[in-house]
Amino acid sequence: MNVGQLDLNLLVVLDALLREQNVTRAAERLHMSQPATSTALARLRKTLGDPLLVKQGRYLRLTPRGEALIGPVREVLATIEQHIVAPPDFDPARDERTFNLVASDYVGVVLIRPLLERVNGVVPNVRLDLGGLSADPARMIERDEFDLVILPEVLAEGVVPGSCSSAPVLRDRYVGAVWSQHALAGQSLPPRALAEYPYLAFAPPSGFSLMDEDLDRAGITPRVEARSVNLITMPLLLAGTDLVTIIPESLGEQLAPAADIVLLEPEFPLRPVRESAYWHSRRDADPGHRWLREQLLAVVR
Repeated sequence: MNVGQLDLNLLVVLDALLREQNVTRAAERLHMSQPATSTALARLRKTLGDPLLVKQGRYLRLTPRGEALIGPVREVLATIEQHIVAPPDFDPARDERTFNLVASDYVGVVLIRPLLERVNGVVPNVRLDLGGLSADPARMIERDEFDLVILPEVLAEGVVPGSCSSAPVLRDRYVGAVWSQHALAGQSLPPRALAEYPYLAFAPPSGFSLMDEDLDRAGITPRVEARSVNLITMPLLLAGTDLVTIIPESLGEQLAPAADIVLLEPEFPLRPVRESAYWHSRRDADPGHRWLREQLLAVVR
């Protein structure tokens, strides 16, 4: 195929289709209609000589060729965006820019919310889009799919590639939490309490929980009565119950008045919460991205 035959606008559509593996979601990402996106997919299939996406049950799956194109297409578009399209400088008061961030709901409350507060109304043409963590955040970073991905450092160790840059953004610790009328309110949290009282466990979709590992190390077997996949809902589930749980201290402090809970000092060791922001190193010199990092680090400070 002669490269002159390929409409570069189709690469943008291809990138969205490869990421989303769904025509409707790709259309939403591109602010295009679904019929127009479907037409573009048909053109891509003809041009590249491959179906790219094939139906398996109710879902679309990438063909081997489609899977192999993810990295090269992202690389080409990132080069165009950062070295040709992007201006040599960035003025947040004048320039339009959408930054895509990925983080947990907990990070959204304790870190992204104050970031929004910092930029809201000050930079009217800058938009922050927050997405949730996937099962493979390291792949998100390596593919340069988002401007920033905020992860627990223990999850990033050994999986985030060397082509990425990072900065520490969150330091916190775990504490116990109960309803304000609980028998333990005003006391500390001894190990025996997790067996004596029903325990609300954190059960993230990834299946990885620092708290569970630390309890195992301390020889504590909690009496699990309920589970939550979202950290931010856990404080709100305690009122009116005998449940005991463990949550990040900053989250508990922010939600304590609304959730009617009190925080308890644990009498057993729990590793600190350490999260960093990760991004592909090709964005290091991007003036807009540098401005975003500066705002985030200002909130951290």
